[in-house]
This record gives sequence, structure tokens and C-alpha cells, in this order.
Amino acid sequence: MVADPKILDGLLKLPENRECADCKSKGPRWACVNLGIFICIQCSGIHRSLGVHISKVRSATLDTWLPEQVPFIESMGNEKSNNYWEAELPPNYNRAGIEDFICAKYKEKRWIP
Repeated sequence: MVADPKILDGLLKLPENRECADCKSKGPRWACVNLGIFICIQCSGIHRSLGVHISKVRSATLDTWLPEQVPFIESMGNEKSNNYWEAELPPNYNRAGIEDFICAKYKEKRWIP
């Protein structure tokens, strides 16, 4: 099934999804379908390197999505997901080493409650 582009486009326009869930850059066009987040192209490459057991990356505009993936990302989104993955993240945390940040966040689960 190809995800309805209108649904994903609508989700990308929501205020909480207008920036990458990880590096905060504007206009993400990629998603981690199992984490329920939208990310930028740079972070999508880092997520791919984590392995599919941690992060399953799909293009929000080009790829085929499974039927259950769209409702999951609809129910999640960047804000809800980050409330979990970044629950214990110190305020103003420096994300300059984005690859290390993403590994710590999803692989090591460093800031979950």
C-alpha cells in the first residue's frame, strides 16, 4: 500500500512535525515508521545505520508504507515521541554531535524515563 500523500503531508504540516525530531532542522521529509517520528535526510542516514531492529526509515513522499504504519505515525508524531525518548534530556543539551546524540537517544535509551 502506498500511504495517502495527503495524510502524510497533513502530518508534516502539524507544528510538532515541522522540524526534525532529532536535530531540529526545518522541513523533515523522512520518517522512522516504528518510532513514529519525522526526520531530516541527514538524520535519516544516521537512523539507517542503527539497523532496522532500532529504526525503520521511509521517505514521507517516495516510499511504500505498510497499512499499519500510517495510523501509528498519526498517533505518535515528534512531540509525543520526544516526550518519551527525551524525558530526562538536560535542557539546552548540545546536539552538535548529532550521530552520537541519535545513538544515545535510541540505541542506549539514555534519556527515557
